[in-house]
Amino acid sequence: MSNTNNDYFNKQRDILIQEISNNLSEVFTNLETLNRSLSESIQIGKEFDDVGRLWRTFYDGMNKLKNETKAADNTNREDGVEEEVERRAGAESD
Repeated sequence: MSNTNNDYFNKQRDILIQEISNNLSEVFTNLETLNRSLSESIQIGKEFDDVGRLWRTFYDGMNKLKNETKAADNTNREDGVEEEVERRAGAESD
């Protein structure tokens, strides 16, 4: 009876060890797949760095142009106000 129990135990143990081994192999395979996917994602992200820098340069240039245009408009307005003041002062003195 002890021998029968021992045989049954050994069979069950071998079955469980085989299941564990199969599951660990599956986990390992899935981890390799995940690692490859993450590496590909990182590589794709790196490829967009150049495009991102290009767009940043474009927007920086547009903002600089916008600020320069605003500054020029303000200068023109100030010049126009000064001319108007001078014109009115000249008209009043006549």
